Amino acid sequence: MTVVVAMASLKGGTGKTTVCLNLAVTAEEAGLKTVVIDVDPQQASAKWGDLRAVTGRSPTVISAMAARLPQALESAEALGAKLIVIDTAAHAEGILVSSIDAADLVLIPCRPTIVDLQYLASTVQLTALRRKNAAVVLNAVQTRTVDRCQAEGAITDMGINLVPVGVSNLVAYARAITTGQGVTEFEPSGRAASEMRALFGEIAD
Repeated sequence: MTVVVAMASLKGGTGKTTVCLNLAVTAEEAGLKTVVIDVDPQQASAKWGDLRAVTGRSPTVISAMAARLPQALESAEALGAKLIVIDTAAHAEGILVSSIDAADLVLIPCRPTIVDLQYLASTVQLTALRRKNAAVVLNAVQTRTVDRCQAEGAITDMGINLVPVGVSNLVAYARAITTGQGVTEFEPSGRAASEMRALFGEIAD
């Protein structure tokens, strides 16, 4: 059985690509054949995939238009994918909706800011209308800060599932992506790598 996870947010800069690529690398390291499908016109995941393709490292990244998502999913399954992660676009409801429709699970990265939380409600509404399982991943957070606590409280008050493992505001995430890596490769014993393994464990459960 192949599981499809869509990264979703109507707001830009929430960390969809960062979480997507790091989860994919972590899943591969756990022995789960993973393929990333990039339907974001900016193609950040596809460019990261190009860096890895030179060395033949997995996961494979498929670049696709949203209108061709069904064909891209078929290609990913043909490659033997057990996990497919879709990287979506911000401010593009049509692209987001097609990705949500294809997903078994929708992950919504969200920074602990008022603006992000305002956009969050709109994204959650799209998943609810389609009766999809969805959960929020807090991104770029600082440990035990007021902003984080307030964001967690606001999300809980909305009645939205919150993944208990957040993604911290660590430079390792940006540096890893820049070099075509995930944090578990870039700094295997670092804090970011531990976070991502914990996050994958929560999602896998």
